[in-house]
Formats: sequence, structure tokens, C-alpha cells
Amino acid sequence: MLIHGNTIKLLRIPFSFFLMPLFLFAYSQAETVVHRQALWAFLIIHLLVYPASNGYNSFVDRDEESIGGLEKPPLPTKDLFYLTVLMDAASILLALLFVNTLFAVCLILYIAASRAYSSRQIRLKKYPYAGFLTVVFFQGAFTYYMSIVGISGKVLEMSPANWYVLLGCSFQIAGAYPLTQVYQHRQDLKDGIVTLSYKLGYIGTFVFTALMFLLCNSFYYLYFTTNKLGMIFFIVQVFFLPIVVYFGYWFYLVKKDRGEANFRNTMRMNWVAAICMNSCFIILIIINRIPLSYISAIETAVPDHRYSQETLASFYSGSTDDLITKRKIKVVAGKTGIETRYSVIADFDKQPEQYEFFNKSADLLPEPGLGRRMQLYQEHATKLSLQAVNKIRGFEQIKGQITHLITVTCTGLFAPGLDVELMRELNLPPSIQRSSVNFMGCNAAIIALKQADTICRTTPKAKVLVVCTELCTIHFQKQYNDDYLLSNLLFGDGSVAALVTAQPSEQYLHSVSIESFNSMVLHNGYSDMAWRLSETGFIMNLSSYVPDLISKNIEPMLRAVKLSVDGYKHWAIHPGGKRIVDDFALALGLDKCALAHTYQILKDYGNMSSPTVLFVLKEVLEKAKPEHQGDRIFSAAFGPGLSIETMQLQYV
Repeated sequence: MLIHGNTIKLLRIPFSFFLMPLFLFAYSQAETVVHRQALWAFLIIHLLVYPASNGYNSFVDRDEESIGGLEKPPLPTKDLFYLTVLMDAASILLALLFVNTLFAVCLILYIAASRAYSSRQIRLKKYPYAGFLTVVFFQGAFTYYMSIVGISGKVLEMSPANWYVLLGCSFQIAGAYPLTQVYQHRQDLKDGIVTLSYKLGYIGTFVFTALMFLLCNSFYYLYFTTNKLGMIFFIVQVFFLPIVVYFGYWFYLVKKDRGEANFRNTMRMNWVAAICMNSCFIILIIINRIPLSYISAIETAVPDHRYSQETLASFYSGSTDDLITKRKIKVVAGKTGIETRYSVIADFDKQPEQYEFFNKSADLLPEPGLGRRMQLYQEHATKLSLQAVNKIRGFEQIKGQITHLITVTCTGLFAPGLDVELMRELNLPPSIQRSSVNFMGCNAAIIALKQADTICRTTPKAKVLVVCTELCTIHFQKQYNDDYLLSNLLFGDGSVAALVTAQPSEQYLHSVSIESFNSMVLHNGYSDMAWRLSETGFIMNLSSYVPDLISKNIEPMLRAVKLSVDGYKHWAIHPGGKRIVDDFALALGLDKCALAHTYQILKDYGNMSSPTVLFVLKEVLEKAKPEHQGDRIFSAAFGPGLSIETMQLQYV
């Protein structure tokens, strides 16, 4: 038998649009989304459960005057009752088949409450307070909870933030519900129903609605700020503003003429509210499903042995009797801009007979072999890395949430590697996803952050731990060519741990959002910066042409990717050497004060290879001021190849 058109009309399917906001809100806030289940949950709720509830209410009440969504409702038939039963059964069956059992249980509870509200046997709607509270709970907090279960397949964790959002949802319905009854007083009284709206009166209903929405907004504020999403709260306010404006206008009309509390004005209010809220939560879905990434923490560590540049230069010159070489070492050391460096080696300020790593002779011969150097790396790399990681604020509390670990090094290798050692020592989850960036030189930290950024943008709850550890001084070589004059007098040891997350943190004055990365390889500098293995360790090529190559190419590189120097107020540049930093500033027309943090790190630590640029960035972030919000940060580092890696950040 065909279903009569009036029966379909009484389901009031378009009315589901007015009830859609809480589902969209839940979709925007769910930690995980199972898209197929979410689609089924949406269809079941809005095309079956809500229409069936509307239809059953119409069948029982047999309304003769306007009801929500219908100005002139037709009289119902038994077909409507049987159709609502069929739709309820179909919704539960589909939930079991295509969503999950808990969602189906939630549907049963919702349907039961809806029937208890309307049925002649129980008739909760005739009790102004019990009926009101039933609607507020089931169409508010319970609907949000049920939607989360359908969208994510998980139970909503009862954290303080989630209590706030559940209360906010219920107060949202508490404000809207009496307002939808304001034109029905006469019809409800004919049916023996005294609604809360009738008890409040026309003016009281509007005042009560305003109070409920104020409480709703307060709990939404608590929810978003507790989750460190205060900016989202203000975005919500922009969309809520038209609702407030129209509400105020309607209230003004009703104060002048109670006849303005009619069906048509109520429906206009419903349309304004639904369009604004649905649009708002769709925007939140877009924002939250295209996640950003943030640098949430940077911590550093250096070995115990701190040496002045004069001490290290003296050790170096003491290994040769050639006076010209001694003079060159002294001159180059004086021009590096370095005052101190750190090392895991204890020998640099000792007499030859006290050496522990080098051969106990002034000429250092025979030099330590590759195996001995790698042994020293394995002894110290994990310890130094742990020092950096354990400085991260609250790391013990969050380490179980770390999803990815990326280790970076170019000064030593062993297996199981630094990543596995850190997992074991830190007791990180055994399921953590690991990767390593090896042998890529001074710009490897930015390459690792690029990986972390990609992970966070595709995994909304990702927390990526990046650890860069370099023990450059263990590769001190008894060589005196120009390359080694530079490398022996520039490099030090250090480690950095950075936490990159898909959600912002409060580690710094402003959250630090990662914007983008750019890369350039200068093939004409292929041999000017390079590492290679030898029997006595890693051999460094670092020619004096490197600063020229960088200075001549950095500005064209920025122009090619449409980055303007004027767009950046803060600079975190890798201190590859004093001349590199000088020429970088000159090439971009920067005052050297803009690179003050770079010069300071070079002065205090030397070039530690990959961690160094993050030592600089840490200084930049910790010196942020309130007026810096919205400012952008430019970071760059230089590595073998010759390669330039840049990173753009913003205070948000």
C-alpha cells in the first residue's frame, strides 16, 4: 500500500535541518572520525530517528494548529503510526549493521525518551519541568554524546572539557526549546498541556532564553579554552552574532505586540539560528579536519666538558710543530666568533699523559680509528639525548601519548640505533612509529621537522618527538688543510629535543604554528660541504666558498618561492660560521641585530651541526613578547650538497 502524501508531510523531514547543529558540532570535535560510520550515523539520526519522532508526536497530538515546520498540519492516519515504528526499527537495525552497538543502544534510549515525552500513557510533555528537562538532556548532552559514539566509534571521555561541552549543548537546547513553544500556548492548553514557556509568559520566555544562551556560551568558552582553542570560541561568536541580533529584534516586536509571538516569526528564528549554527560548525569541521602543526617545546643539552676557543685552538696547534700552521690556527680561531664549545671528550685541556681518548702523545699519533670513535658516540649520544628530552615540561605525563619518534644525527651510527635506545630508556610506547634522518648534516633538523609537520597535518592527535644529537668533536682530525682548519675550530657537541604536535601548547607565550618549508640544492657547491668515511673517522670538506654560495643564492631562492624578507620579523638562522651569518645578513639586507640569537649561539656553543638551528630557534621563541602575536619567523640551515633548507613559522 502506498504511503499517503500527508503522512510523509507529518514526518517533517526538513525540520531535521534545525536539529543538525549538535551532530555537526560533534563531528568537528571528535578526536577520531570513522567516515563511513559517521555518514550512516548522520543519515540514521536525521532521516529516520528525528522524522519518526516528529511523526509519532503528530499522530498522538493530532494537531489542528501550527506545529514546528508545518503551519497547517493535515490530520494523521494509522499509516503514520506504523511508519514511525518501521522507521525506528530500521534505524536500530542499520545502526547495528553499519555503525556500532553502543550507537544502537543510544538510539533505543533516545527513541524511548521521545515516545515517553509524547505518548498518552506517560505524557512527559504535560509536566512543564519534567518535560523540559527530558528535552534538554536528550536533545542536548545526550545527542552530542550519541553523535560522538556514531562518528568515532568511541565512548566520550568524561574529562572536564567534555563536561563543559555537554553542559553547553544542553543549555543551548534549554534556550531554544521554550522559544519554539511561545506561539503554541493556546493549542497546548486545549490539549491539557502547560508548558514551561506558558508558565514563563511571553516576556519571561525571551528573558529565560537569553539567560540559557548566556550559560551555553559560558560553558562553550570553558570548553574551548580548556582545550587551548580560545580562538575557535571567538570564531563561534561571529556566527552567533546574527542569531543574537534577530533574537533581540523579535523580542522588541513581542514587547510591543504579543501577537508577534507567532508561528512565522518562530520559524524565522529557527531558520536564522539553524543556518548560522550549521554554517559555524561546518567551518569548525573544515578547520579541525585540516589540522595544523605546532612546535610545542624545544629543549637543549650539552656535554659536561666546556672549553674556551683558546683552549681548543691551543690543543690543535700543539699537535704540530709547523709555525705557519700554528699561526693559521690562531688567526682562524680568532675570526670564528666563538668563545666556548662543548665536547664529550675530556682531553682538550689536559697534558698528553692524561689523555683518555687520544693517543698519549703531543702529536696525537696514531689517531683513534673509526671503531673507537663510534664506540664513544654510542657511550654518550643516548645520555646527552635523554638530558634534552627530560627537560621538556611535563614529559613524564605526556610520554605515553607520543605517537612518533624521529632521531637525527650525522656523527655516529650503531644498531639498534639511537631511536631504539631512547624508546627503552624513556619507556616510550612499544608501538611508537620511528624514523631516522642520518648523515644529512647541519640542516637535518629542518628536514626532520618537515617530516613531523606532515605527520601532524595528517594525524590530528599526533605528538612527534624529534631528537637531534651530534658529537662533532669525536671526529677531530690531525689535518691542517683549509677545510680542517675550519671544521676543527667550528664544531662542538650538543643535543636538542623538539616536540611537534597537531594541537597548540602553552609552552611559549604564543603558540608557534609551522607554516611551510622550502628547499634548494646548489649543485655547483657539491664538493664545498661534504662528509665521507675514513679509517680514522668522518672526513669533513668545508671550503671557504660556502658563505659566497649561500649569500648569492638565498635571495633568489626566496624570490622564486614568493617569500618577502619584509614579511618576517624574527630570524633563526643556523650559525654555520661567522662569515656565513655575516654574508646571509648582507644578502638579505638585514641588520645584524636581527640575527643576534644566531651570533649568540655561535659564540657560546660553536656549530653543533643539526641541533644548532634549534638552539637558535629556542632562544627566539623564549624571547617572544605579547606584541609579537601574529609575527612570522624565518629559519634556515645549510648542509652538504650544498643544500639550503628553510622553515617558516608564525606566532598564533
